[in-house]
Amino acid sequence: MKQFIITYEDNLDFARQTKFMMKQQYDIEPEIIVGNKIDDINSRTQVMMSNWIDHILPNAIECDEDVIIYEDDVRLTKSLKDLPFDCNDIVWFGFRRGRLEHKRQTITGCQCIYIKKEVLQDIYDNFLSYKKKIHLDNAFSKFCVKFSKKYKIYQPKLSYCYEQPHTSLISLDDWSTYSSPLRRSF
Repeated sequence: MKQFIITYEDNLDFARQTKFMMKQQYDIEPEIIVGNKIDDINSRTQVMMSNWIDHILPNAIECDEDVIIYEDDVRLTKSLKDLPFDCNDIVWFGFRRGRLEHKRQTITGCQCIYIKKEVLQDIYDNFLSYKKKIHLDNAFSKFCVKFSKKYKIYQPKLSYCYEQPHTSLISLDDWSTYSSPLRRSF
């Protein structure tokens, strides 16, 4: 299984710190992928989807393995060894809140996601089909709902991570809500 951290040039040191922490605590050594940053082409809400289309998915498809994608601010709260990767196509184990089985079928936060290699091309094609890039959480939630009969999708009751507080160009949220190692169920 191949693992990636997505970041951008100005946040590369923070991504390296995340990689170091993962290696020290869980013996995980993801590859860092440097993507786009917010600019005239990629707005705050579009940049992550753009990074998946331009950087993450091409690298993931090319490696021809199952993958785990981490955002550069993630801090795991427990080992991944108990997650049911073998019997699921997508395991969305790092998130802020929300559930696909609720009335509003959406999850907020794409902090950590496992994807089987057979699913990657469908995600790429689906994301590429959007005329306008949207927020990644929304795009990925819509993908999971649309393909729920084709792929087995699992979300644990509690997120396996929290977000390390840092200066973020994407998130305008109150970090105190998400930056606690205490896992919450939503």
